[in-house]
Amino acid sequence: MDKFKKELKKILEQKGLNTLIVICLIMGFMLVALNVLLPSKDNSITNMYSGNYKNNQNEVEQVKNTEEDYEENQKNNLKNILKKIEGVGDVDVMITFESGEQKVPAYDKSTQISKTEENDTSGGTRVNNQNTDGSKVVMTTKDGDNEPFILTTYKPRVIGVIAVAEGAENSKTKYEIEQAISKLYDLSLDKVNVYSMKK
Repeated sequence: MDKFKKELKKILEQKGLNTLIVICLIMGFMLVALNVLLPSKDNSITNMYSGNYKNNQNEVEQVKNTEEDYEENQKNNLKNILKKIEGVGDVDVMITFESGEQKVPAYDKSTQISKTEENDTSGGTRVNNQNTDGSKVVMTTKDGDNEPFILTTYKPRVIGVIAVAEGAENSKTKYEIEQAISKLYDLSLDKVNVYSMKK
């Protein structure tokens, strides 16, 4: 142990080594101070991207919630109307939708027609007609963001329905339920399945 202390003391007594240690310590403190005091560019970029990601995620969740609300409303409305048919008691339904809602943006259409005539040295004439069709999506500003101006929004289309109802064991009642669903959603009868509810 004494030998180790003597060797350490010899190393520390060397003038150049003491200066090097002091310089390293000062630079270490400066790096720590700069890192703490100045915000990192990488952090600001990360925050910007995470902010954009959160905004996009919020928009996706809003669309998803809107679709779920629409689908839930369709189920509730169908159940309520089917319960009013004579002979029908409790009803449960499952509705299958084709896809999410579709938004149709407004387009600014422009058409340009140009006609050029060229005469060659042998007396011939050549006519070039050029039609240019250009269309751009009309944009609007909402909360400082540019987004397409939506003309129409198509809700998800119903492509199949299963209904389980009290009273569906009666063929007349079952037929009336099938007809009501078929006409309501413009479905062929093979896309509508009605079953009697177990007791």
